[in-house]
Amino acid sequence: MNGKTALVASILVVVAAMGFLVYTGLTDNMVYYYHVDEFLTKAASLDRETIKVNGKVQKGSINKQDLDYSFVIHGQPQNIVQVNYHGIVPDTFKDGSDVVVEGSYDRDARKFHATTLLAKCPTKYEPQNQSKPE
Repeated sequence: MNGKTALVASILVVVAAMGFLVYTGLTDNMVYYYHVDEFLTKAASLDRETIKVNGKVQKGSINKQDLDYSFVIHGQPQNIVQVNYHGIVPDTFKDGSDVVVEGSYDRDARKFHATTLLAKCPTKYEPQNQSKPE
């Protein structure tokens, strides 16, 4: 093997290794994101896949027992998803808050098992009313 062939072979090995790392890194970290309304139309095909679902917490649906939470998220009023979550929730998690849950959907139990819960309260981050200078 001459020097030029060894150089080309080395470059091919490095490029192949980098391509493998990029591919495995992206496939392990890519998670589909759905709104509740969109998710329900595809729920049957997403059984036990890791996905993110966004919706609003239905008022009066939060049940807490130690660190186990059970609640309902909705998009349109008729589109609801029962969610189970175990862990610490953010302070902004409450009735009517906008949440993103990551986990998998059990089609047989008709429940979403969340491993991550993100809650946001848009009004908390809006600027306060400021009087206009005259």
